[in-house]
Amino acid sequence: MLGTMSSGSLRCILSLSAACALFGVIAVGEPAPDSQVKSRLEAYLKPFVETGNFTGAVLIARKGRILFRHAYGLANYELQIANSPAIRFHIASVSKPFTAIAILQLEERGRLSVSDPVARFLPDFPNGDKIKLEHLLTHTSGIPNVNDLPDYDTFARSPHTVEQLVAKFASLPLDFQPGSDYHYSNSNYNLLALILEKVTGESYGDYVRKHILEPAGMKNSGHDGEALRLIPLAASGYEPAGTNSYEKAPYLDWSNKTGNGSLYSTVDDLYHFDRALNTDVLVKGPTRQKYFVEGRGNRFGWFQRKRSGHRVMSSNGRSPGFTALLDRYPDDDVTVIVLSNSYATVSQDPIGPALAAIVFGEQPEKPPVFTAAKVPEATLNSYAGQYQYGPDYFVPNAKFTLTVEGGALLMELGSFRTPLSPLSSTEFLERNFLGRVVFTVGAGRKVEGLTYKYSGKDFVARRLKR
Repeated sequence: MLGTMSSGSLRCILSLSAACALFGVIAVGEPAPDSQVKSRLEAYLKPFVETGNFTGAVLIARKGRILFRHAYGLANYELQIANSPAIRFHIASVSKPFTAIAILQLEERGRLSVSDPVARFLPDFPNGDKIKLEHLLTHTSGIPNVNDLPDYDTFARSPHTVEQLVAKFASLPLDFQPGSDYHYSNSNYNLLALILEKVTGESYGDYVRKHILEPAGMKNSGHDGEALRLIPLAASGYEPAGTNSYEKAPYLDWSNKTGNGSLYSTVDDLYHFDRALNTDVLVKGPTRQKYFVEGRGNRFGWFQRKRSGHRVMSSNGRSPGFTALLDRYPDDDVTVIVLSNSYATVSQDPIGPALAAIVFGEQPEKPPVFTAAKVPEATLNSYAGQYQYGPDYFVPNAKFTLTVEGGALLMELGSFRTPLSPLSSTEFLERNFLGRVVFTVGAGRKVEGLTYKYSGKDFVARRLKR
């Protein structure tokens, strides 16, 4: 399925007329002067920050020059320590391009080939003769996602070696025959980390530091593989709570993300990584041209996309307490980096694409309208209960529960929790993904169900009988 925050309740931030005043009228596709672009970027981010819907750091560069570099919110809400560009954030799945680079480096050095079967390195791995490294790198192996296991949340609270991580999913049946389909699975990159260690004799963290971070000039980045080790200037991770505040994210021992999401970094360091990818410092040009190409889903750590005619290499990540975005527009030489110490995905959608649109002189999608609404607790309590989505939802036929907690509605689906902020007596903003929840109320004020509006789609959920 992410200034300081205002302590007041939500209020109306952006109306249609105000949006026009904030963003101005700029011809589509004509880059504006730097000063005007900076003003528009700041104006776009302002409502998210003031309503407690963005905390983190942003760096935007164009043609090798940093255009915008700012931080918002707090790195630690308990100690009231402000975020800054120097703060180190966990970057979750933005770690995957680093793991892929490591494997491609070894191929360039003749120590392996992406067409090699897993069995070459791990003879006892089930189906290892069928699964190739390329299948792991492109999520076409059929290996189930370890994150989807029922006990994963409990498992991931304790430290584990890479061997233990791989053993967790090694014996599971394949979802499909290797190479026949695509399914994003973190297990693939856990397994790549183990193969990396087998081939090099180095730990994953040591290899990445020596062969990727140091050559790229990333002095403030690393692998979080030991929970007892201090990380200077590290942000604490949070998730949205109530209408405009945060609470601590569930604990995760980051060793469980080795290979697929264990790295931390800063916006400046990720920009160094971006620059290094334009040179032969990490991998050579022919390697980049061969593997960093369009294809289905995530390939070698990147989604290859088109946005308003602009080609973009996109990597994004989300792990408890953190979201990250690294978007590279290679034809335009534009880079957008957004790091957040909140589990909410607003940094990836809509913030990331909107910031790029502004740089390109295009009109971004308007920020959501945040409207203060006081809803009687009796009304909130009337919405409490169990609901079920239909087969078209992301998790088909998923059941979820609404409860009232601290005077606000809370949606719980498995281990996923997200607060609903009232926009009216029947419409609410879902704070993790900025979807809209609209309740259906029938005769006699009977709550019949709700519709979840997200990404241009409507997902209907019926209320189950009490």
